Amino acid sequence: MYIKIRQILIAFILANPLLLTASGGEKNSKDFNLVNFALHHIADSYSWDFYEKQDGSKVGIQLPRVFINLKEKELNIFASTHHAEEAGYVEEYLYNPEALHGKMLIPGAEFELKELTDNIHLEKDSLKKKELEVQLNALITKSKPLDFSITKNVLFMVFAAILLLWIFISVAKKYKQNPNSAPRGLQSALEPIIVFVRDEIAKTYIPHKYERYLPLLLNFFFFIWILNMMGLIPFSSNVTGNFSVTASLALITFFATNLSAKGSYWKHIFWFPGVPIFVKPIMLVVEFVSVFTKPFALMIRLFANITAGHLVILSFISLIFIFGKMGMSPGAGWATSFISVIFALFIDFIEILIALLQAYIFTTLSALFIGQAVETEH
Repeated sequence: MYIKIRQILIAFILANPLLLTASGGEKNSKDFNLVNFALHHIADSYSWDFYEKQDGSKVGIQLPRVFINLKEKELNIFASTHHAEEAGYVEEYLYNPEALHGKMLIPGAEFELKELTDNIHLEKDSLKKKELEVQLNALITKSKPLDFSITKNVLFMVFAAILLLWIFISVAKKYKQNPNSAPRGLQSALEPIIVFVRDEIAKTYIPHKYERYLPLLLNFFFFIWILNMMGLIPFSSNVTGNFSVTASLALITFFATNLSAKGSYWKHIFWFPGVPIFVKPIMLVVEFVSVFTKPFALMIRLFANITAGHLVILSFISLIFIFGKMGMSPGAGWATSFISVIFALFIDFIEILIALLQAYIFTTLSALFIGQAVETEH
């Protein structure tokens, strides 16, 4: 809690219009773009950045880049994006403005790409220009390597995994060493949560086979909770606010549900019992679609709730920049800053509750879907 309050206060100080005015420079005269500011802070990246200098350069940790160059059929590993560029890899956004920063193209591609880009800029005929743009997009697609680079989200998932392994291995050792003693420390903190997940989630929704799926549900709960809480720490990553992460978690539920499903589950989908025959085809469509909409809802719910919280906090902080006009109107910025920080802190406290609540909801719904598939008719 102290860390997060400190984060908001630091943001308040750094965002203060008087400091921006004192720093001077042409950059301060530009209009503040709330969308770019917010999306930049919640987006994934190939570096772990801490802050940006006046000249626009970023201070942080560059993450390793791993590529498979399909043209040369070789594996390339670099310590950072900068080292990859030194080896000849080029940023895709130089030729495709819509590309994410950090997306790279294989060495040697820049010569053809530059020639095509120059021809597009010089071409006056709209039809020929579109043809050249199609060629450019095809060449960009052809020049992309297979990218297995470590991103900031991946890094923080590794942090979360290591932290959880350390916590639960140490707790398990204490139970083995002192099986008859009362739990202490982490044991006493985690035991009620584990018992809650077992009794109130696993046993409730998978009553006859809960032991088989309890490890999965515990992993869901603690992994999502830890990642959500990490997202509230300064300079951390918005992991559960990323579609790829929430989609991967939802796919695990999807496969766990459908690969374990009993015959009665599929019977309810393809030939719903207890309804007139002429209604069965309609029910088939509805139930079959629900097989995919259930995990999709899991993915969207977690992503949307976590992302929304971050965006609201960033929006309140951004009011300082907007009303202060990037240092051009310090009085308005100062007046706004107090209100913005108070509201941001209020939302931040709510986010701590939401971090736990979303882990609970995802785990509960996963247990519900699995229970519907594996529990036999009674």
